[in-house]
Amino acid sequence: MAGTLAEYKYLGHEAEIRAGIAKTIVTVSPWLQEMPFVQINNDVSRYKMELAAARADTYQVGEPWVEGTPTWEYRDAGLAILGGDADDDNFGRLAAAGEDTMAAMVELKSKAIAQWFETLAILGQTTAVATYGATKNFKGLLRLLCECEAKTATDLDGALYSAVGSANNPQVIQAASGASATLTLDMIDVLIDLVKPKASHLIMSKLMRRKVSSLARAAGSNLEHDKNQLGFVVTRFGEQIVLIDDSTPVNFPDPTVLVSAPASYTPSTAVAAANDTSPIFAVRFGEDGLCGVNGEGMIQVERFDKLETKDAKRIRIKFYAGMRLTNKLAAAGLFSATAS
Repeated sequence: MAGTLAEYKYLGHEAEIRAGIAKTIVTVSPWLQEMPFVQINNDVSRYKMELAAARADTYQVGEPWVEGTPTWEYRDAGLAILGGDADDDNFGRLAAAGEDTMAAMVELKSKAIAQWFETLAILGQTTAVATYGATKNFKGLLRLLCECEAKTATDLDGALYSAVGSANNPQVIQAASGASATLTLDMIDVLIDLVKPKASHLIMSKLMRRKVSSLARAAGSNLEHDKNQLGFVVTRFGEQIVLIDDSTPVNFPDPTVLVSAPASYTPSTAVAAANDTSPIFAVRFGEDGLCGVNGEGMIQVERFDKLETKDAKRIRIKFYAGMRLTNKLAAAGLFSATAS
């Protein structure tokens, strides 16, 4: 069974601190509030990615029956080791007048792990920067979308949003060919329709969230706000929950005709005329859609009471995590759209 990070029961060794770390992480990361995780027992999750749905037919009496099972292929989703050390200097602790300095260090390190997960959830194993593109990272949404075309694909070969069905990768649409275009509500509607049977979430930058909100108000409506099961405020565009990930590019390059190449994207590129687009993703979270994978226990901690080269104590936090797309129809992306 899949469950979100917030739903896990932290029992056994270091249960209290593990629960505290998990609480901090879900506070920071909307991804980890909403996305379900499946536990695996080794370092790689081998799964079947559904490429085409099963078929049903109508038959007359005595008519031969035709095989119509779904089409799928094996894919692998490896676990990455996310983590870091939180060191608590012994003298600093004495000078802190009773403050729990280790707890503060652990909280800050937990936030950093959550933010790094969100970065990899978009950029993992893509971009021209080795920090993000390294194979030790798990595959992010950009890379998983590329592989909706083929297991070895590394670019996003889509179609104009007004001509869906004519692309090598039917899960990718472009706002314009070889250029950019201002985002419209029609583009978002087409994007949502690419996810079957129904998208559960939209993922975008704050820039595009502001644009979507402006478009909704201009159309005489607005984004809706309520609370999720954890009590966090969520924003909805129709039936879909809007997740904000600050790692979503706002400086993505214009496509070459209808092809975008995440592998050549550099996150530090200055926003300019040819680098001012921001992708929007529609996904269906679920064990049979887009979900996380994790190692046993999800969050692990180790204590070091005496360090060899420092007068300090240490807690090491480890999060064995990855992400997989079990059905290619569970994710889609809109590219080359701008907020202006």
